[in-house]
Amino acid sequence: MKGNTSDEDKVHLHRYKVEKNEQNKREQEGKIEISPQAKDNQNANQIIAKRDERIKQLKKQIDEGTYKVQPMKVAEKMLSYFNKK
Repeated sequence: MKGNTSDEDKVHLHRYKVEKNEQNKREQEGKIEISPQAKDNQNANQIIAKRDERIKQLKKQIDEGTYKVQPMKVAEKMLSYFNKK
């Protein structure tokens, strides 16, 4: 049984560590992480875009005279709002 590792073994071990580090660096370069705040901003932008589209649809319906108020739906929303307070 050897008491000391040979120089050749040390070289192989060093090469292995260097190759492993290079591989890890390449893997990390390919990854992009988005912060939670950026994700929230992205979701907010999508919500705003949907809301803007809905507003455009409603304005078009009002201009064309095809928009009809649904009184039961309005009443339900009002009750829901005031019951929460």
